Formats: sequence, structure tokens, C-alpha cells
Amino acid sequence: MAASISETIKSLSDSESAKIDIPTITGHRIRLNCIYKESDSPYFFLMFPPKQLPEDIDTEGSCPVSITDGNSTLTFSAKIISIKGDRTLELIAKKRITPESLREYFRVDSKVFINASFDPQSLDSQNRQWSLDGQTLDISGNGVLAIFQEEPKTKHRINLSIDIHENQNCVECLGHVVRVKRLRREKYQVSFHFDSISQKNKDLIISFCLKEQRNRLRYKIQTID
Repeated sequence: MAASISETIKSLSDSESAKIDIPTITGHRIRLNCIYKESDSPYFFLMFPPKQLPEDIDTEGSCPVSITDGNSTLTFSAKIISIKGDRTLELIAKKRITPESLREYFRVDSKVFINASFDPQSLDSQNRQWSLDGQTLDISGNGVLAIFQEEPKTKHRINLSIDIHENQNCVECLGHVVRVKRLRREKYQVSFHFDSISQKNKDLIISFCLKEQRNRLRYKIQTID
């Protein structure tokens, strides 16, 4: 018999590495690295670096959480119970996430070409046309994180073209900016959420992510051997 989610959470070691997709009241999700801290299972805490938690957290939304315990990773949905200061969330684990559901937001580190552009729909638009070339940092079926030399001039209705080398074609979709972080040397880290993407292109991205994960696992095994 499979262990209950409460028993599973109770078996986790304190201070393990974790990741969470935090929902915001604007409908976005922000992925953050954090540290798992024990509580009375199925309750637990997640601790974050300073100034990482968004101000508009949706405490009613469900949060996918991944915790690395030794050589395995546990992924489950959780609900935020309370926000304690600017570095800690208290949550309750709800249920394990199936591989089918996990595919939607499964994210892998990958560096491929990306173009972000904006084309005003009318001549009366106050926003001018622009285009930026950059490189992705990670990608999932729901969004992408990338590096650009400039900050996007607009936040919404952004055309994204991502070269994942599937059939030698770029994946095209429409998205919006979730977060912008200025880095050193005049570079910008930009997180996009996909607003409009065909099922075919989403499947291509998910297949790409799964293939990248398999390649990384194969490389690790070969390195160990």
C-alpha cells in the first residue's frame, strides 16, 4: 500500500533543497528555489533567500512543490496556509502530482536561441515595434526564462520564437512578461508566461524538455561509469 501524503512528508529530512511554483493574484506562476523545513505533517515550511517572495501571492491557489530527498525527488501539490515575514511560507501538502500533470510545468535548464518581439496592432498604438534576440535559461510547457541585452519595451502580447531544434523549426507562441531582473553587464533576465500556444507547439516543448532530462541523466550515468 502506498504511503499517504502525510506519511511521505513526515519521512523527509529537514533542510532539503526544494522548488515551488508560487501563484500570484494576476494569474502568473513564479518558480523559486527554497529550503524545506519540518513541521507537523502534512504541514511544512519553505524558507527563501531575502527579497525573493513576490508581493502578490495568491494564497488560494494550488502550488506544485518539488523536494529533493537524497537521490529522489518528491513532487506534490500544496496550499499556502500563511506568509511569515518576507522569507517563509507555511504550507500543507495535498496530494502527489501524477507524471501526466507534471508534464505541463516540468522545467529543464536549456540554452537555446529565443526571439521576443512586439508588433502593434494599430497605427494609433503608443507602443513602438521592437525585437530582441536572446538565450533561454530554462523552459517548460507553460513558460520560459531567458537572458537579453535589453529590457523588453512592453509587457503584453509578445511574440516568442524559440529554437528547440525540433524538425529544424522554431516554436512560435504569444506570451507576456512575468518578471524582469537586471543583471550585471547590462543584461536582463526575463520570465515569460505563454498566453496563446498551439497544442502542437506545447507538445514539442514538453517533448524537448523530457529529451533534455534523459540526456542529462544519461550523461551523469556515463560520468559515474
